[in-house]
Amino acid sequence: MRAAFITGYGDNTVLRSGELPDPTPGADEALIEVRAAGINPVEIAMRQGLFHAAFPFSFPQVMGYDIAGIVLSAPASSAFRSGDAVWARLPNSRPGAYAELAVVPVDLLARKPQSLSFEEAASLPTVALTTWQAFTERAHVSPGERVLIQAGAGGVGLFAIQLAKHMGCHVAATGGPSTQEFMAQFGADRTIDYTREAFEDAGPFDVVYDGVCGPLIERGIDSLRDDGRYVGLVRVADSQAYCEIGFPPPVAAKAAAGVLPFIERARARNAEFHGPLTRPDGADLEEIARIVDSGAIRATVSQTYSLDQLASAYDALAGGHTRGKLVILP
Repeated sequence: MRAAFITGYGDNTVLRSGELPDPTPGADEALIEVRAAGINPVEIAMRQGLFHAAFPFSFPQVMGYDIAGIVLSAPASSAFRSGDAVWARLPNSRPGAYAELAVVPVDLLARKPQSLSFEEAASLPTVALTTWQAFTERAHVSPGERVLIQAGAGGVGLFAIQLAKHMGCHVAATGGPSTQEFMAQFGADRTIDYTREAFEDAGPFDVVYDGVCGPLIERGIDSLRDDGRYVGLVRVADSQAYCEIGFPPPVAAKAAAGVLPFIERARARNAEFHGPLTRPDGADLEEIARIVDSGAIRATVSQTYSLDQLASAYDALAGGHTRGKLVILP
């Protein structure tokens, strides 16, 4: 099969495309013909080796986590049959989306939303699962609450705006000057040009959903109402998140030590700090597919790339100013 892969940890010079052996599914796995694969920022850090202790790679390592495609084979005991259109988020430890074929544990598979093309569906699994789990399991978002979405024009931000509106919230979203109308088209009640105004002026908020983090973390926490919840997505995983991906509690606590000041800052305001990690989950994707097919959420693919253009795709993603999502077409 043709695939895009890395030959070691490093920058884009470790990227290659070419022929690799076809993957062989295990007893509880399905073999998928990949029609499209979504690109996510975390892959750049993983390519650089920043998570090698938790998720070591064997080289050559096919990259990519989000897929949409067609089932070629599946266990007879599963709910899937050859020819089914599906989508999935691959396990953190086993990327492999940027290829003509991929194997997926059947419990991570879900039927593709009927209203989306394969390209559109492939753009959503990670951003959808990240936001769904953050809103329902961590922030416990409720109708009528005021939610701030940082970086509202990106892939995560656009999905979050739409999901928050579907859940009955008032939504404020931050972005650059050229994104204001774009975010409003996806449902933002209040758009904030971060080059001209402080997002705090639109607060206080019940929930701050932060896809930027860094210098915005403390400001986000300070913009919360009493009993508010801050959710950070960029390298601020907390001990609960590390435990959920299999770290022993002592190791998880050590890995999350850096976020303790943020937890304390939130607690001092009678608020909460959350740093979740994405959990692949087929049942969650089934629920998300129903919401998508209801018309409440649409996908935005800003550009597609071939397997041999992965370096260009990573460069575009690293620039930090893409609208919607980037997708690989094997």
